[in-house]
Amino acid sequence: MELSDQDNVALEEISKILERHPDLKLIEMVVEPTLIFNHLIIDTGKRKVYYNQQEVLLTTKEYELLYRLALYEGRVLSYRQLYEAVWGEDPMGNEANAVSCHVYGLRRKFREIALSLPSAIRCVREVGFCFEDITE
Repeated sequence: MELSDQDNVALEEISKILERHPDLKLIEMVVEPTLIFNHLIIDTGKRKVYYNQQEVLLTTKEYELLYRLALYEGRVLSYRQLYEAVWGEDPMGNEANAVSCHVYGLRRKFREIALSLPSAIRCVREVGFCFEDITE
Protein backbone atom coordinates (compact mmCIF):
# COMPACT_ATOMS: atom_id res chain seq x y z
CA MET A 1 0.00 0.00 0.00
CA GLU A 2 1.35 3.38 -0.96
CA LEU A 3 0.66 6.42 1.20
CA SER A 4 0.02 9.91 -0.08
CA ASP A 5 2.10 12.87 1.05
CA GLN A 6 -0.75 13.95 3.35
CA ASP A 7 -0.85 10.49 4.93
CA ASN A 8 2.91 10.54 5.49
CA VAL A 9 2.69 13.95 7.16
CA ALA A 10 -0.14 12.73 9.38
CA LEU A 11 1.86 9.65 10.38
CA GLU A 12 4.88 11.80 11.22
CA GLU A 13 2.71 14.02 13.43
CA ILE A 14 1.28 10.99 15.22
CA SER A 15 4.79 9.62 15.74
CA LYS A 16 5.93 12.94 17.23
CA ILE A 17 2.96 13.00 19.61
CA LEU A 18 3.67 9.43 20.72
CA GLU A 19 7.33 10.31 21.33
CA ARG A 20 6.34 13.30 23.48
CA HIS A 21 3.77 11.24 25.41
CA PRO A 22 5.21 7.76 26.06
CA ASP A 23 2.27 6.95 28.35
CA LEU A 24 -0.01 6.73 25.29
CA LYS A 25 -0.33 3.22 23.96
CA LEU A 26 -0.92 2.06 20.44
CA ILE A 27 -4.07 0.03 20.03
CA GLU A 28 -3.41 -3.53 18.99
CA MET A 29 -5.86 -5.88 17.38
CA VAL A 30 -5.76 -9.00 19.51
CA VAL A 31 -7.58 -12.13 18.49
CA GLU A 32 -8.62 -13.89 21.67
CA PRO A 33 -9.19 -17.62 21.60
CA THR A 34 -12.58 -19.29 21.83
CA LEU A 35 -12.71 -21.01 25.21
CA ILE A 36 -14.22 -24.51 25.27
CA PHE A 37 -15.03 -26.47 28.41
CA ASN A 38 -17.00 -29.67 27.76
CA HIS A 39 -20.34 -28.31 26.52
CA LEU A 40 -19.61 -24.69 27.48
CA ILE A 41 -18.27 -22.46 24.69
CA ILE A 42 -17.22 -18.85 25.21
CA ASP A 43 -16.95 -17.31 21.74
CA THR A 44 -14.76 -14.28 22.34
CA GLY A 45 -15.04 -13.05 18.76
CA LYS A 46 -18.82 -12.76 19.00
CA ARG A 47 -18.88 -12.21 22.80
CA LYS A 48 -21.43 -14.99 23.16
CA VAL A 49 -21.71 -17.98 25.46
CA TYR A 50 -23.21 -21.33 24.47
CA TYR A 51 -24.04 -24.40 26.49
CA ASN A 52 -25.05 -27.57 24.63
CA GLN A 53 -25.23 -25.40 21.50
CA GLN A 54 -27.84 -23.15 23.16
CA GLU A 55 -26.96 -19.47 23.57
CA VAL A 56 -26.91 -18.22 27.16
CA LEU A 57 -27.87 -14.53 27.33
CA LEU A 58 -25.57 -12.65 29.70
CA THR A 59 -25.12 -9.01 30.62
CA THR A 60 -21.82 -7.39 29.72
CA LYS A 61 -20.54 -7.70 33.29
CA GLU A 62 -21.64 -11.34 33.58
CA TYR A 63 -19.92 -12.17 30.30
CA GLU A 64 -16.72 -10.42 31.37
CA LEU A 65 -16.72 -12.20 34.73
CA LEU A 66 -17.25 -15.62 33.16
CA TYR A 67 -14.62 -14.91 30.50
CA ARG A 68 -12.00 -13.76 33.05
CA LEU A 69 -12.65 -16.68 35.36
CA ALA A 70 -12.55 -19.21 32.50
CA LEU A 71 -9.45 -17.64 30.98
CA TYR A 72 -7.59 -18.28 34.23
CA GLU A 73 -9.17 -21.68 34.84
CA GLY A 74 -8.03 -23.24 38.10
CA ARG A 75 -6.56 -20.01 39.48
CA VAL A 76 -8.17 -18.01 42.23
CA LEU A 77 -8.82 -14.42 41.14
CA SER A 78 -9.29 -11.91 43.93
CA TYR A 79 -12.31 -9.66 44.15
CA ARG A 80 -10.03 -6.74 43.33
CA GLN A 81 -8.53 -8.44 40.25
CA LEU A 82 -11.97 -9.28 38.93
CA TYR A 83 -13.34 -5.81 39.66
CA GLU A 84 -10.46 -4.06 37.90
CA ALA A 85 -10.68 -6.40 34.88
CA VAL A 86 -14.46 -6.18 34.48
CA TRP A 87 -15.19 -2.60 35.53
CA GLY A 88 -11.89 -1.21 34.23
CA GLU A 89 -11.23 0.97 37.26
CA ASP A 90 -9.93 0.86 40.80
CA PRO A 91 -12.60 -0.18 43.28
CA MET A 92 -13.99 2.71 45.29
CA GLY A 93 -15.76 0.70 47.93
CA ASN A 94 -16.80 -2.84 48.51
CA GLU A 95 -15.56 -4.64 45.39
CA ALA A 96 -16.31 -8.01 46.99
CA ASN A 97 -20.01 -7.17 47.14
CA ALA A 98 -20.15 -5.89 43.54
CA VAL A 99 -18.37 -8.95 42.16
CA SER A 100 -20.35 -11.39 44.32
CA CYS A 101 -23.68 -9.90 43.22
CA HIS A 102 -22.77 -10.29 39.55
CA VAL A 103 -21.50 -13.85 40.08
CA TYR A 104 -24.81 -14.62 41.81
CA GLY A 105 -26.67 -13.34 38.73
CA LEU A 106 -24.44 -15.39 36.47
CA ARG A 107 -25.02 -18.55 38.51
CA ARG A 108 -28.77 -17.90 38.59
CA LYS A 109 -28.97 -17.69 34.79
CA PHE A 110 -27.21 -21.00 34.41
CA ARG A 111 -29.34 -22.57 37.13
CA GLU A 112 -32.49 -21.44 35.24
CA ILE A 113 -31.53 -23.62 32.30
CA ALA A 114 -30.57 -26.50 34.62
CA LEU A 115 -26.84 -26.47 34.07
CA SER A 116 -24.03 -27.68 36.26
CA LEU A 117 -21.98 -24.51 35.68
CA PRO A 118 -22.85 -22.79 38.99
CA SER A 119 -20.69 -25.34 40.78
CA ALA A 120 -17.85 -24.57 38.34
CA ILE A 121 -17.52 -21.08 39.82
CA ARG A 122 -16.12 -21.73 43.25
CA CYS A 123 -16.07 -19.07 45.95
CA VAL A 124 -12.85 -18.80 47.92
CA ARG A 125 -14.07 -17.13 51.09
CA GLU A 126 -12.73 -13.61 51.68
CA VAL A 127 -10.46 -13.90 48.62
CA GLY A 128 -12.40 -14.20 45.36
CA PHE A 129 -13.56 -16.80 42.85
CA CYS A 130 -12.13 -19.66 40.82
CA PHE A 131 -13.44 -21.34 37.65
CA GLU A 132 -13.05 -25.11 37.58
CA ASP A 133 -13.99 -27.12 34.51
CA ILE A 134 -16.66 -29.65 35.44
CA THR A 135 -16.44 -32.95 33.57
CA GLU A 136 -19.83 -34.53 33.01
